[in-house]
Amino acid sequence: MRNALHLSPYGGGMEAMARQNWTDDRIEERFDRVEGQISDLRIEMRTEIKDLRGEIKDQGDELRGEIKDQGDELRMQIKGQGDELRTEIKEQGKELRAEIAAGDAGLRREIVGVEARLRTQMSEHQAATHEHFGRLHDDLIALHRMIARIGWSVGLTMLTVFVGFLIAHF
Repeated sequence: MRNALHLSPYGGGMEAMARQNWTDDRIEERFDRVEGQISDLRIEMRTEIKDLRGEIKDQGDELRGEIKDQGDELRMQIKGQGDELRTEIKEQGKELRAEIAAGDAGLRREIVGVEARLRTQMSEHQAATHEHFGRLHDDLIALHRMIARIGWSVGLTMLTVFVGFLIAHF
């Protein structure tokens, strides 16, 4: 019968009532215990969250530090490569200037040689031209003499013919 009473909290009069009170007290006690556990759980969760936030902050700070270190390292590498590039460009500039200077000197020597050859050719052409003009002058003088001789010969011949005509007619 005892089992029957346990099954039905509403049955059995006074004993059921005492049992119901006992159950309410037990429920309150258990509720208080659950509230305490919930409160403990909240405190534990807050502590865990606070610890987790601290870990996250520490990891973030560590990550920021690593990123900063890597950024600094990258900047140093870039600066080093930039310095190397500037040095290389400077050296290539010097080499290029030297090549230009050598080319310029060679070109100047060639120009001087060309000028000398042109002067020589000009002198040779002037001498040849002077020689041709000298021969032409000599030829003109010879032609002039020849024309003068022909003129004298023609003149003397005409004079002789005229004198012969005069003698024959008078």
